[in-house]
Amino acid sequence: MKAIILSILSIILVVILVIGNIHWNNREDNPLSNTHPTKEADGEVENKKNKDQYFSLDDYMSFAKSWPESAQKVLEEKLTEKQPFHILLVGSDEIGDQELGLITPLQEALASKYDKYVTIDSLTYDGTSSDYVNNNEYESIIEQKPDMIIMEPFLLNDNGKKLDISITLTNINQVISATEDALPDVTFVLMPAHPLYNVSFYPMQVSDLQKYADSKDITYWNHWEAWPESNDLKLKDYYVELGDRSQANEQGFKVWSSYLSKKLISE
Repeated sequence: MKAIILSILSIILVVILVIGNIHWNNREDNPLSNTHPTKEADGEVENKKNKDQYFSLDDYMSFAKSWPESAQKVLEEKLTEKQPFHILLVGSDEIGDQELGLITPLQEALASKYDKYVTIDSLTYDGTSSDYVNNNEYESIIEQKPDMIIMEPFLLNDNGKKLDISITLTNINQVISATEDALPDVTFVLMPAHPLYNVSFYPMQVSDLQKYADSKDITYWNHWEAWPESNDLKLKDYYVELGDRSQANEQGFKVWSSYLSKKLISE
């Protein structure tokens, strides 16, 4: 009887060992059977969670403290609703393009600080301010529905065609009025094109543009402060002559875009 009981216990023990070995092998062959996630998986989930949840209204608003107050107000409203604030850079070919110009460095700078919540695009027009108004080109601005417009108002083009500054200012006023009628919450910022070396008439036009902006309570960003003085020969190293016109070169656009970046992103 004792021998029979020992035999039965031995058989049970063998069965338990076999089942245990099979279960262990299955765990090794199938790592997904592990009910506890790895530290690496934990980290990926946590990083995604942090990225999705990180949003600081105070941080974004502190970056925009150099913006016009009206634009800051709209930005805060947009951020509260987690909607993007859209900036439109408008001007002549003097502001350049994606390959060489203001738009690419500004897009990169804004994305690095505001993430997806502040965007910027550009519209250029190769003509005078009168051409722009007569052809109703400002409608392309309205179609974009920007929240803020940074405008270089074709001043060098007008200068090249010898348009009187009074005509330029009248055209600017019409563009602003038509845009504000369609987009009541839009904010305008005016700025000149790049400076020129040793000229007399063009700086006077730029001065009149600034006076116009002041009289209309329009923000004016004078990036000429960051360039060499107009009577400094070094200024010629910052732009190139292109037949009957000129354009900032890589060094010039670097100075110009850096100035605008500092206005758009306060540190």
